[in-house]
Amino acid sequence: VDHEGGKVQRFKKIFSRIPEAAMVSATGSAQTAFDVAALMARELKAVGINLNFSPVADINTNPRNPVIGNRSYGTTEEQVSKMVSAMVRGHLTQGVQPCVKHFPGHGDTTVDSHLSLPKVNHPVATLREREFKPFAKGFKSGCNFVMTAHILFPELDPDYPATLSKKILRPFLRDELRFKQLIISDDMEMGAITQNYGAEEAPRLAIEAGCDLLIYRSEAATRKAHAALAAALDTGKLAPEVVLAS
Repeated sequence: VDHEGGKVQRFKKIFSRIPEAAMVSATGSAQTAFDVAALMARELKAVGINLNFSPVADINTNPRNPVIGNRSYGTTEEQVSKMVSAMVRGHLTQGVQPCVKHFPGHGDTTVDSHLSLPKVNHPVATLREREFKPFAKGFKSGCNFVMTAHILFPELDPDYPATLSKKILRPFLRDELRFKQLIISDDMEMGAITQNYGAEEAPRLAIEAGCDLLIYRSEAATRKAHAALAAALDTGKLAPEVVLAS
């Protein structure tokens, strides 16, 4: 489930209303973030949810960002890293897996990836010193899931967004950050993917890039993607070794 707090909280009735990330971070207290996460996770676990697509590890460096904004824990790497680490640990104490998102970072976009494909032109050095760090801190705190961003980073890969990029997920996420756990795509039905990559090609590209799990918000699109992947295996377009590794 997407249960971040603020405007992104799927369960509302009966559940505690969780404040948005910016409000939690404004306390300056990692303990408060930890306690909020533990409360969220305890309520989710009570109804059988064991994976929460939270916390947002994006740094809100662009005030014109149309999709992140107050979903972020702040405008600096230090602030976001501190809160993300606490949120991850709070979830885990209650037996719910958190998922940091959206790698390599959705904080400096001016386009909503739900609608079309954003582009971030930062050099690799900037991403390493800023965007990557909250994710790395989340991993060190025990986070076993990371969600990819449907964003084009030309300095990392001029051809494919992170979700579909072998040049991003394997060298940077797997090798450099040494993340050995599960990589999950953002929703594959978002405009950034559907408007630029075919419904049959996109799931294969995501799996080949390194995604272990794919999100589809509708059953119809899920079935179509599954059939496309099965066909790709049958025809040899998708190597079975890649699927077995995932």
